[in-house]
Amino acid sequence: MFILQKDVQKEATTLKKNARGYVQDSFHSLQEAKHCLEDALQTVEEDFNRARIEQSLYAVEQALQRCDYTVHILEQE
Repeated sequence: MFILQKDVQKEATTLKKNARGYVQDSFHSLQEAKHCLEDALQTVEEDFNRARIEQSLYAVEQALQRCDYTVHILEQE
């Protein structure tokens, strides 16, 4: 029982993320959002909706750039 508990504690410690890990997760989520918005642009029909999707895509791309920069900084620490 003690060995199992020790292994569980070790695994929990290993699975804990630091700031860099969370920022990297955010970066990957933003990449997925970008791909989804690009796919949406391929299927949208109305100009008004296209413009809204393009605005969202631009905002996600800006967030991706900032997030990428943050990941780069955190990797240097």
